[in-house]
Amino acid sequence: MAMRINTAAFRTDPEPPKRRPKKRSDYLAFLHELPCVVTGRIGVQAAHLSYANIFHGHFGRGKQTKAPDRFALPLCPEEHTAQHAMNERAYWESKGIEPHALANTLFGLWNDYDEPEAITYCTNRIMQGLAVAGRLPSRDLA
Repeated sequence: MAMRINTAAFRTDPEPPKRRPKKRSDYLAFLHELPCVVTGRIGVQAAHLSYANIFHGHFGRGKQTKAPDRFALPLCPEEHTAQHAMNERAYWESKGIEPHALANTLFGLWNDYDEPEAITYCTNRIMQGLAVAGRLPSRDLA
């Protein structure tokens, strides 16, 4: 007997969710406690990712809506402006950051731990990424 494989899960253009994701103002406030994922500076804005990445569960933006809050990253104001001033995918590639994976990591840590512990773990993850990319801020600048 031949078996059929349900290929719907492998489609490249799955249907977006029918329902809008709920707003997470508590998570956006948490992001303001973290350093910038590009520079390591404090004093950030929550920068939503606009382009879809189905592999990471991001189906893009709906009409006149922002992306789900789980796909926001902490960026200093200058980097947030730069993110919107060019092709967003090219911006993140130029920084060597996979933004959807990082956003899911930060959201998962926030979701799993108490806020003080989550701030520590997320800050450490951001700083590790900066160190790997050779962008760790100098202590002399503090």
